[in-house]
Amino acid sequence: MELGIAAIGIASVAICAMPFVVTSRSRKLKEKKMMASLNDVANKHNCTIREHEIFGHYAIGVDQEKKFVFFISKSGEDLNQQYVDLSTIKTCEIANIGKSYARKEKITERLLLNLFPKNNNEPDTVFEFYDVEVNFQLSGEFQSIQKWNSVIKNLLKS
Repeated sequence: MELGIAAIGIASVAICAMPFVVTSRSRKLKEKKMMASLNDVANKHNCTIREHEIFGHYAIGVDQEKKFVFFISKSGEDLNQQYVDLSTIKTCEIANIGKSYARKEKITERLLLNLFPKNNNEPDTVFEFYDVEVNFQLSGEFQSIQKWNSVIKNLLKS
């Protein structure tokens, strides 16, 4: 009798834990694919990513020696790869696009990191960290964009 109860308990715990294990494996596989894609773009430009972050639907990394920034974003099945040589960039700024309401409360709809080139004839480079159409709520993207804005500005100074 006790053996039967123990077997039922173990089976119940295994069934309850299964979704967490599957989710964790899926997330790790997705992160591996994003990192591989980020490294592929870096390798095409003879760069090595020393610092990076993988965050849900995007990955960003830098080669601090050659001063390149690489950004990968995924929307649906599409993978958007971007890179920037920081020697061609004047400055970068965060764009927090949203709506303001009567209570002076701002609802963020998009978070962008804009990189402005030294040559005014060149287009700006925009890294999209958050879009309300892709992710329904912010979950750390604001802290991430602030970190990378700071990292890039430090690289531009040196």
